[in-house]
Amino acid sequence: MRKYMSEAREAYEDMYHGLFSQKLAEWAVGNMKVKDETTKEMRRIVPKTPSEVQEILKENGIELPEPFIYTSCYLYNMAIADYPKTLKTDEQRSRFVEETLCDPDCCPEAVLECFVAKMCLMEVPIYWERFM
Repeated sequence: MRKYMSEAREAYEDMYHGLFSQKLAEWAVGNMKVKDETTKEMRRIVPKTPSEVQEILKENGIELPEPFIYTSCYLYNMAIADYPKTLKTDEQRSRFVEETLCDPDCCPEAVLECFVAKMCLMEVPIYWERFM
């Protein structure tokens, strides 16, 4: 896989081990939109901060290791933006985060890979050196 990575992406991977950094999570979440069911137009979500997400997870009995803070923040906000009809409550979104990061036949790094794939498909460049 590394043979397909830029030097900046490889440096990011070495530093963050396939998880979201604070800066990357902030950028990714800051650009998330949801379709407004009333107007049918896309609007930016009001994102939850990493500390808010950690508190919500804790309230729902979920405690994840420290390295997952920003990846869980990305996932939680993605649940708000991409699954508003399915994941409606804090508890449902919390379970989604837990099940995604703790999937026994996958790995937490898959979240970043899916994000990268989405950005590639939408032709949105990721300037890795900005997120280290």
